[in-house]
Amino acid sequence: MTLIEPVTNITFANYAAAREYLEPFAHLPGLATAPDVALQRTKALMDALGNLQDAIPVIHLAGTSGKGSTATILAALLQAHGLHVGLGLSPHVRHLLERIQIDGAPVHEADFCRALGEMVPVITAMQQSEWGAPSFFEISIALSYKLFAEAGGAGNDGKNDGIKGVDVVVMETGLGGRHDATNTVTRQDKIALFTDIGYDHVDILGTTLGKIAAQKAGIIQPQNRVLTYLQPAEAQDVIVAECAEQNAQLAIFDPAASIDTINLFPAHVVFDLALPNYAPLHALHLSLTGTHQAENAGLAIAAAQLFLDGLGRSLDERALRHALARITLPGRMDRREWREARFIIDGAHNAQKMHALCSALQGLYPDQRFVFVVALKEGKDHRAIFAQLLPLAAHLILTRFDNQDQGMPLQATDPTALETQIATQLDDAHVSVTVEPNVAAALARAVTVAQRAPHATPNAAPIPIVVTGSLYMLAEVYEVLDA
Repeated sequence: MTLIEPVTNITFANYAAAREYLEPFAHLPGLATAPDVALQRTKALMDALGNLQDAIPVIHLAGTSGKGSTATILAALLQAHGLHVGLGLSPHVRHLLERIQIDGAPVHEADFCRALGEMVPVITAMQQSEWGAPSFFEISIALSYKLFAEAGGAGNDGKNDGIKGVDVVVMETGLGGRHDATNTVTRQDKIALFTDIGYDHVDILGTTLGKIAAQKAGIIQPQNRVLTYLQPAEAQDVIVAECAEQNAQLAIFDPAASIDTINLFPAHVVFDLALPNYAPLHALHLSLTGTHQAENAGLAIAAAQLFLDGLGRSLDERALRHALARITLPGRMDRREWREARFIIDGAHNAQKMHALCSALQGLYPDQRFVFVVALKEGKDHRAIFAQLLPLAAHLILTRFDNQDQGMPLQATDPTALETQIATQLDDAHVSVTVEPNVAAALARAVTVAQRAPHATPNAAPIPIVVTGSLYMLAEVYEVLDA
């Protein structure tokens, strides 16, 4: 590909100016409409920038549920072992810079602005090339690797040695895997890591587990090391076959065989873990809650062990425990209080995630019912989601989000239409419903309902309010609660 010669960099005065520059790229056709073109375009962009994604070891995550949690825990574990770690997440909850983290903190706005300004000539040349302009997400991935490659290295001993680049990148796929903009790494030492695979984005990835798994398994490259959560047979067979085709080394993490004695608490979970070639770990304290988070942590620890083995190192139990006890992640059963009401905020947005959330709620609050505040993105399997949620609902408040900061067009399901679509389920569950399109008003309404609910006695706290259905709603929720 021949690019037009770049002219000059751009200097953005501040983050707002940089964000304004990026906005038009949010409305370009991407993976959903032109998957092959989108990936080839990203490869052309990365090539023009010097293929920085191949300058650093990468652990690449795909899956349906648990990617963000597993990636965050894994990055923290590696950092606790003295490594300088880049973390790429998507989507973000509150701020775009959450997507690009170095050693547990979002990159500075000044660094973001500088790096983007230096990329502008290449982006401009791409616009005038055979590929056309890259999408917002494609730019953000390229920008991530640029910032990771330019960060000062800490070295394996944790001391700043002046070498450019982080020591390892933990990168979460955006959607699927095979055609995702993150799937440009060609290093043979890449680790492909798979969290639990289930049904989501079926309009893009396919309507069977086999088809969905085939899209996820597309991140496996020749000679890679592969670690997967034990999948349903239909998905597991696809990963095994892809590993054989790519001559990749496969390891399997079976949570049922590896994790034992799980104890749930409102703000943390304690569990035992047994990994091959390592002494059993007892009473690990993870500062997230839910059985699913214990499983995510177990997978992350196994991935950390695999990466450290490649460096000729082993897990350090003290470092591991220190990291697990200090994980912070917004929108994952996050507890808040507002107007004397108890809130649990969780971005569960498909049936698999909703099952995990509801299982955790039942484990923590047996025989309790909840006021649910729910907004869904258009196209979600609402019947499967509400089949999980309604058995625990005392009252349901349907709302919608208005999120214009994710770098792509987003459409929330109209709450009035949603009420009609789930009417039969509501009748069968005998759950009353309120429609309140405004998020702030929906939260206020939830407080009133919770305080008046018959489950709340004069001497008892109001019943909990669970805000869920989409990560895209949570920025508005946190804005209200923080105010």
